[in-house]
Amino acid sequence: MGLLLALAAFVLLWYSVILAVALAGFLCIAVVFKKPLPPSHDLDILEPVTIIRPIKGIDPELSSCLESSFLQNYPQEKLQILFCLYEESDPAMPILQLLIAKYPHIDASILVSEPGQDYFGPNPKVNNLAKGFRQAKYDLVWILDLNVWALPNIVANGVSAMMNNTNCGTSINHRGRTVRLVHHVPLAVSLDASGAGSSLDEMFLFTSHSKFYVSLNNLSIAPCVNGKSNMYRRSDLDRAVALIPQQHCQFFHEESVVSDAARVAARGPGHSISFFAKYIGEDNMIGIALWEYCFGRTALTGDVVLQPLISLTDSIQEYFSRRVRWLRVRKYMVLAATLVEPTTELIVCGCMGTFGLSVLYWDSLFKWKFFIFHMVCWLICDFVQYNIWMCHLDLVVRPPYWFAHMDSKRRSVWQWCRFWVMRELFALPIWITAMVGHEVSWRGRPFRIKQDLSAEEL
Repeated sequence: MGLLLALAAFVLLWYSVILAVALAGFLCIAVVFKKPLPPSHDLDILEPVTIIRPIKGIDPELSSCLESSFLQNYPQEKLQILFCLYEESDPAMPILQLLIAKYPHIDASILVSEPGQDYFGPNPKVNNLAKGFRQAKYDLVWILDLNVWALPNIVANGVSAMMNNTNCGTSINHRGRTVRLVHHVPLAVSLDASGAGSSLDEMFLFTSHSKFYVSLNNLSIAPCVNGKSNMYRRSDLDRAVALIPQQHCQFFHEESVVSDAARVAARGPGHSISFFAKYIGEDNMIGIALWEYCFGRTALTGDVVLQPLISLTDSIQEYFSRRVRWLRVRKYMVLAATLVEPTTELIVCGCMGTFGLSVLYWDSLFKWKFFIFHMVCWLICDFVQYNIWMCHLDLVVRPPYWFAHMDSKRRSVWQWCRFWVMRELFALPIWITAMVGHEVSWRGRPFRIKQDLSAEEL
């Protein structure tokens, strides 16, 4: 009996922690992200930025997503845009050429890799980015995936956060960590209703992911970074990589990693990004490097980046596979966080709370009434949060034309609930599948994660 009471007390405590973290994220979204933020500082005093966008093929609404870089509310003389391609024959090339011709007053260039050059590891995104890092005019760089659309004030707000050490518009204690990386909440919207995969992606990012993503960033216990949109200084990354051989860190302690860092650092400024080509999750490893070696932290600005999705070839199985792939990557990089992830989901979290309360207070093992109450409250919070994000997007000035065609704008409450239930029911099977497997299928090729966290193609 004593063991049962101790177990109940433990799971109830953890249930309370999860609810507190979730509520903190929900409240921050409701307050900070309720509408797009205007620039908070004089644009003339903000430093210049190089926008680097790695390009590979054609994604939905690619032209609109790329054009958002040209439409930033920022002094044009302080912007440089670099589009990085592997091959001149890439089908996106005509789109890039049209955009550059449309905005001749903005410093924009297309960089194409030389045959046999720019291979530093199995991560094609980093290999593609490397030439952009070398040719960037400015120290502050904004890495933005090709398939996301950015709000017009996102550069101004990001630079302001970097220069003024703010997170979500609030100043950070100067005696603590300083902002070394600004990132933005990634959202995705389904543009049609012909498949469930994109709708499940949308539901995941609008509800569970964004709630904990925002909350964990604010807690700043460790870096929590998605690579869709990241802003940091090249000099900080150069410094971090140069310090790897000098300062021990559990994430970069393997001999092969240390020697590789020394070799990259010896090339001089602007080459540090190539060190991260060995990792599949380069975004997380960059965040860790800046955290460990620059005493940095991450920050949000109250902005989002938006990925338009189409469902023509997007099935439930593909959604399942995507989630499994990234959970498998995460379990090698942040094992503890990945192991407890199911407890942040509706069903497991509810079972924990119901069991703990039932044993300690209701002389029962499981009170179904409370479990149902827990699920209803969770659903209501997710529904409110989802609509906060939609209101945020509805208030965007000069939105892209495809906003009007988003399937989510036509979805009824019952349709929303159907995808919400599906997403919640899939959460635990996805996690179990990810935990029992080891192979990571990435861009159609199988990989395994080695002990030093780097990737190796099988």
